[in-house]
Order: sequence, then C-alpha cells, then structure tokens
Amino acid sequence: MNSDQPPSKKESSGISILSLPYDLLLNILARVSRLYYPTLSLVSKTFRSVVASPDLYETRSLLHRTESCLYLCLRSHRPNLPDPIPYWFALCRKPNRTVTDQTSRHLFIPIPSPHLRPAESVVAVGSNIYKIGGYMSSSSRVSVLDCRFNTWHKAPRMRVKRRSPAASLLDGKIYVAGGCKDLNSDNWVEVFDPKTQTWGNVTNPGTERSRGGEVKSFGIEGKLYLLGKGDVVYDPEEASWNPIGLGMDWAFAAFFVHGVIGGIMFFWDDVEFSWYDSKANSWKTLNGVEDLPDFGGYCKMVDLGEKKMAVLWEGYVGSEKVIWCAQIALELRDGDEMWGNILWLDSVLTLQEPCHLVDANVLSATV
Repeated sequence: MNSDQPPSKKESSGISILSLPYDLLLNILARVSRLYYPTLSLVSKTFRSVVASPDLYETRSLLHRTESCLYLCLRSHRPNLPDPIPYWFALCRKPNRTVTDQTSRHLFIPIPSPHLRPAESVVAVGSNIYKIGGYMSSSSRVSVLDCRFNTWHKAPRMRVKRRSPAASLLDGKIYVAGGCKDLNSDNWVEVFDPKTQTWGNVTNPGTERSRGGEVKSFGIEGKLYLLGKGDVVYDPEEASWNPIGLGMDWAFAAFFVHGVIGGIMFFWDDVEFSWYDSKANSWKTLNGVEDLPDFGGYCKMVDLGEKKMAVLWEGYVGSEKVIWCAQIALELRDGDEMWGNILWLDSVLTLQEPCHLVDANVLSATV
C-alpha cells in the first residue's frame, strides 16, 4: 500500500478499538473515569471483561487515576418484615447524548447485594466498605463490599457482639466503640487493622455513659473523638484517653447534621453550612453555596478527597420523591475564609421503596 494515500473506506471501517492489544486497551480504559464503567461494560463482552478485571484497577493505581466514588445504602422499612431490607447503589455518570440534553447525568444504580441484614455502622477504607455489627440485634459479624467489583465477602469477626456501634476511620484503622452490654469490658473499644485483618483492643475510656447510651465518634488530626461516654479523645500514639474539654464547642455537631471533610468539621443548622476554624476556636460560614436549594432541614455530607465534598438531600420532582446530590469544591482563602464552588447538581435516584435519607448510609470509596 502506498503510504502517501489515505486508507479506503473499507479499510478504515475495519479499524476498531476492540482490535487493539489487551495491554493497550487496558491502559486506555484505566484513564476513563470510574463513573463511566457501568456504561462501558454494556459496549461489548471485551469491554465487560476488561472492566471486571483486577488488572484494570492495578493499572489505575499505577497511573494515579483512582478516584472517590459514592456509595449509598438505603433501608426499606416494610410493615410485614421484622428487619428493614438494605439496598445498595453506586453513583455512575451517563455520557452526553446531545448538547441540549438536560436530563440527569449522575445516577445511583443498584449493585448486587445478598440478603444481608442492615447495619448502622459502615466505614470505607480504600476500595472496601466494611459493614460492622448488627442493626436491630447484636452481632459480631463484619461484611466487606469490594467496590472494585461490587462483590461481598466476610472479614474477621469482632471480639464482642455489638448493636449499632460507633465506627470511625483513623490513620487507616477502624475504631469501633459501644453497642455491647458490658460497659466495663476491655473490648468496649476495639480496633481493626485492614492490612493485617486483625482485631486489637483499646483501653476502656472508663467514664460514665450519657445521652441515653448513644455513642458517636469521628477521627480528626490523628485523634479519635468519642462522644456519649464522657466526651473523651483518644491519642493512639500515647494510648491514652483525655477529656475533650470545654474549649471544644464543636463536639456537639456530631449529634446533628455534620461531616468531617478534609479533617475539618462541617455543620448544617437548617439555614447554612458552617465550618469549625480550629485555630480561631470558632464556627464560620461556608461562603459561595448560597444557591443550593432548600434541604428541608436534613442532608448528608461526604468527604470526596481532594478538597471536595458531596451533599445529598431529599426532594420532589412532581409527585416523585428523589434524592439530589451536589459536588462542592472547597477552598480556604486568606487563611480564615472557606469558599465552596458547586461543580454539579443532579437528581440521582427516584425512591420507589419506603426509604428515607436520614436512615441511609452514604460513603466514598477510592477505586
């Protein structure tokens, strides 16, 4: 063939991405956003095979193309069943069809979930989501959702049975507190190391329970804050508990609509978003998000990494109840002003079952 002449139409039509070597196809798809993978898996058997391959996620990691993806677990409360039914969803993105297409581009799609009992406590660690303990009854079971392939497997059980314990991620380890009958147990707080797949105990805080037995926890700046059992903070390096102190007036937010985003506590007070400036020991308004719609008094906040957060709330489109989601980029200006930039806003799920966002779990997994 003369290299100076373009290929004929017949020759051009024979060129296909499917004819590319596997390694090259793998390298191409690894650079595509994970949000498009559900759509790509419908293109052909070859695409479906690549999307389901462990090689793809190893390549994404090597190319530093991993990203934070939202997962949602709803609980359907049916009157004829003793326990609510959990439904799991993953956020995906639809390709543009036309320039004027105004339909939702971000959607939660259902993912396979065996008949697992719901759990109040779920924690995301890398590409895995850990479902810990029981919801309506005590359990020591731990189930893991591998978000790369949306498959479930079991993890080592906890040392004691728990019902709706407080669970938080701190320095790559999962700290679980409360939810068991023996308040003085050496295992009242225990810690799970996902790397070694082992459980270890943490010194009992040894303080009086309060707030009707409800326990909340979260990790900030390398320390575990435990509220509802004397309001104490745990320092893993010193293996010691200390009172939080009156100066930490942000701790109350953990019992209301809050989120820890990039190590900063954010709070929604039915009117506006606030963030806690630890240097000034004061709450400050999050600027730039005034155009967000009315949340109806409740929302969920999720850390997406890279100074971004997702906000989810319920609303109506006509007579249909839907869940809305907005992604917001955060920027600290002049050292003491926090600004938010709304990157996108979509209705992401129409609720068909008797579910409520207040009962849902929303997490961000890195895949």
